[in-house]
Amino acid sequence: MDTAPLPPFAPAAPELALLTAFWEAWQALTTLGEAELRVRHDLDLRSFIALAYVQGGTDQPAVLARELGVPRYEVSRVLHALEARGAVTRRQTQPDARRVTVTVTPRGAALWEAALETVREVAGPPLATLGPRVHALTHDLRALAHATRPLPRPSSRQETE
Repeated sequence: MDTAPLPPFAPAAPELALLTAFWEAWQALTTLGEAELRVRHDLDLRSFIALAYVQGGTDQPAVLARELGVPRYEVSRVLHALEARGAVTRRQTQPDARRVTVTVTPRGAALWEAALETVREVAGPPLATLGPRVHALTHDLRALAHATRPLPRPSSRQETE
């Protein structure tokens, strides 16, 4: 299989090389992928990924926020938009009314399946160029993400001024 040559930019620091390569791949895959998700399904990438997690059994907003690495209020916004579309339901859990359980509706499952097919159409061909290495890359990226979770978060600029 012929592949295009890699660009000549090669940062000296391995950390910068990784971040640059990740950025380039992220931009290439998500620019087209998110555009197609919006056009075909009126869905942004974050909502698609959140729906995937809920579809896969993550039913607590706090757990979803932790898994996605985003603030709870952002997950709340995403879930609110999905609920307004009839894709998920949120219900208070008894006996603790503060706890909410999220479930995918049949409409949400159909939306997720259709959106997943779109993602496969967009991301499949470039990922296929990696052959079986795509599985190792996916594993390594997940391991890297997991390894960064215990690192301290930088404080906001406002807190340091």
